[in-house]
Amino acid sequence: MFPMLKEILVQSVKKPVTNLFPAARLPKTITGFLGQVSEGKAALIPPVETPAAMRGKLLYDRNLCNGCGLCMKVCPAHAIEHVVYPAPPAKDAEDKPRAQKRVRIYVGNCIFCGQCIDICPKGAISQSPEFLLATEDRFAESQIIE
Repeated sequence: MFPMLKEILVQSVKKPVTNLFPAARLPKTITGFLGQVSEGKAALIPPVETPAAMRGKLLYDRNLCNGCGLCMKVCPAHAIEHVVYPAPPAKDAEDKPRAQKRVRIYVGNCIFCGQCIDICPKGAISQSPEFLLATEDRFAESQIIE
């Protein structure tokens, strides 16, 4: 019992090691606080620097993607959807353009496991250090990667 009492006293006078993000005191409403930040009436305390191997928001390079669909098959959260874009019009009789096969990634469903990154043969999917992804609309433009 006495070792625990000593620890309680020590911890009660120590400075917290947590980052006070997004504000020093908890605002009444986060939405209202973010509105004040956008108006310049309040300031965000910046988050801690992200580590090098941080699994953040996915990045997708559609120019590298060959449309194989392996990422869609290994995604445990089913956050990746196969999308086929129609073929562009032919320029002449010999030209036979193909439909483009690409993927659509739903960030709201993603569990950031990185399996799609590991299996992509072309390296079209990678992860960024961006982790502030919360929104009220899971189908917002920022939540769908194409």
